[in-house]
Amino acid sequence: MKGQKQNLPTTCTKLFNAQLQLINVLSFLFLFGCGLVTGVVLSSYLKHVSCNLHVSQFSVSTTTTTTVPLATLPAFKLPRVGLKEHLKVPDVKHDMDEKELLWRASMTPRIREYPFDRVPKVAFMFLTKGPVLMAPLWERFFQGHEGLYSIYVHSSPSYNESEPESPVFHGRRIPSKDVQWGNTNIIEAERRLLANALLDISNQRFVLLSESCIPIFDFSTVYTYLMNSTKNHVDSYVLDGPVGNGRYNPRMRPVIKIEQWRKGSQWFEMDRDLAIEVVSDQEYFPVFQKYCKRRLLR
Repeated sequence: MKGQKQNLPTTCTKLFNAQLQLINVLSFLFLFGCGLVTGVVLSSYLKHVSCNLHVSQFSVSTTTTTTVPLATLPAFKLPRVGLKEHLKVPDVKHDMDEKELLWRASMTPRIREYPFDRVPKVAFMFLTKGPVLMAPLWERFFQGHEGLYSIYVHSSPSYNESEPESPVFHGRRIPSKDVQWGNTNIIEAERRLLANALLDISNQRFVLLSESCIPIFDFSTVYTYLMNSTKNHVDSYVLDGPVGNGRYNPRMRPVIKIEQWRKGSQWFEMDRDLAIEVVSDQEYFPVFQKYCKRRLLR
């Protein structure tokens, strides 16, 4: 009896352990079954979605190709900034300062042949105190020759255009500064006129005029002569006295020597190459500005 009582707890323990192992096995099988079912369902769903996606893409592609031909689709083009925009001439009433103007005017192409049809023009540059006094004669001179000339007027900033302007001179005043006879600022005004005229690539010959100048020959004669000319017309001669050699300052040496000193009228006619040299000069003109001062005559 005593032996049977001792074996009873052992038998109960073994029975409990067997039941616990059975529960663990059943739990594992249950979780495994749930995972298997979930995997099968998810795999089937993804295949269905992928199939629908391919069918949808194929359907859209087929519909687009069939109903909207490629040739009818609008073509997207970037805005073209071509040579025409580069050569566009700025308005004469621009806001460039002196340095910007001279820098831009000094640019020149190294290739002589133009990649477009270029009609050479004559730039008529008027250096005046006020209005162009002989405007009616000039208007008749220019009439019928549009596209073969350009006009630029440098007048005193104090001139308020109170007098009616001739149509050919209307809106042709460039930004100007005060000018005095015998002063280097008159050279600055000439360079200013040349620089503005050089902004138009079609200007080939450049003529400096005053408000009292008048045309002696007709436009066709002047234009033909200038375009066929291989020379520039600049007044230059030796003149003794206070208004000639007397204006020379020895401190201009060694850049400008007395042997190079010349007197001349300010009015000129030159080609494009020389005009570019004038506005680009940084060797001689600064010396004039520094040492060539107007002296009172005794």
